[in-house]
Amino acid sequence: MNFISKQRFSKIAPDKIRILSSMIKGQKVDWALAQLEFSGKIGSKSLINAIKQAMDQVKVKGLNIDDFRISTTQVDEGPKLKRRRIRHQGRSTMILKRMSHVAVILTDEIKPKAKKETTKEVVATKGSK
Repeated sequence: MNFISKQRFSKIAPDKIRILSSMIKGQKVDWALAQLEFSGKIGSKSLINAIKQAMDQVKVKGLNIDDFRISTTQVDEGPKLKRRRIRHQGRSTMILKRMSHVAVILTDEIKPKAKKETTKEVVATKGSK
C-alpha cells in the first residue's frame, strides 16, 4: 500500500533538498527522520514535514508505521521569485529566489531485485563456416 504526501512551494532551492532526498531513499521511516533531524542542512525541514504528513496518513488507516519504507522521493522546481539588486552606474542584476515541490511516497512492499536473464545467441560472423 502506498501513501503519497506533497509539500509544495517550499522556499528552499531544489538542489539543497535533492542532496538529502537521495540519502533517505529506500530507508525505514524512523531512521530517515533521525538522519534528517541531525543533518544540519536547511532542506531537511521540507522533507521532515512531507514524511510526517505521510506518516499521519498511515496512522489514520490504522496501520503500523514500522512496516513502511520511503520508496521514492521527488523534488521538483517550483516558481521563482524575481528580485533585483541595484548595482553601480545605474544597473541592476536579477536575484532568483527558487521554490521547490517535494513529494514522498511510503510503501510497505519490499520489492526483491529482479535478476536479469541473459541468453547467449550464437551469431554467425562473416568468414566462419
